[in-house]
Amino acid sequence: MRTATTIWASTLALLGAAVVLAAPATGATKPVAGSVSGPVVSVKGSTFTLTTSLSPTGHSKVAVGSKTTITEQLAGTLADVKTGMCVTAIGKKAKNGTVTATRVTLTQPVKGQCAGGFGARPGGGSPPAGGSPPAGGSPPGGAPPGGNQSGPPGGFGGGGANFGFAFGKVSAAKSSTITVKGRQGSTKVLLSKKTQVGKTEQVGRAAIVPKLCAFVRGTSGDRGVTVTATDISLSKPISGACTGRFTR
Repeated sequence: MRTATTIWASTLALLGAAVVLAAPATGATKPVAGSVSGPVVSVKGSTFTLTTSLSPTGHSKVAVGSKTTITEQLAGTLADVKTGMCVTAIGKKAKNGTVTATRVTLTQPVKGQCAGGFGARPGGGSPPAGGSPPAGGSPPGGAPPGGNQSGPPGGFGGGGANFGFAFGKVSAAKSSTITVKGRQGSTKVLLSKKTQVGKTEQVGRAAIVPKLCAFVRGTSGDRGVTVTATDISLSKPISGACTGRFTR
């Protein structure tokens, strides 16, 4: 015959087991928004793997969905600067406000509008894939394709009293002069054979191939080991290298 003590001990054991079974699993991390960048090393179906030195594993596996926006940074020419394009122009400003451009970056308008600045791109305006996410505010889209940046080093100093900047839609283009209409009004921009031209175009998943640099914005629950991409920017490496990390 079982004593009351034995029955009580058995009941406690069953309750303890139930608590263990009901306890939530530990170690699960809620996905956070961030970015990771580096060279693409392999592509398989709707996923690809890139190398990034600060991932815990040294690699990131990126999932590309049907709603992921993919763009590629390409070299352009002066002939690409046309009315209706969104343009970021950086160069020297004259006393009359005219900007002599050392480089321009072109993007297609989104729903008829040019959103953002410093080379905004469809779906957002992420930094170039050929370099780390800019710290201190250096212009992400104003760099030539691949992410090689020259000119103002970043921050909010503006690069000097004669630093010129214009962002908006090209409202007129005549010979080597374009008019850029933005929120602050219209700016005359002078182009020359020395003006570097880059353009960002929306591409399909097939454009993701090994050896390209990929800057990925998305979510990750494991510090960038696996990333669900919201948008991806592709470009060629600079001197054979891409740098970056997963950044919240």
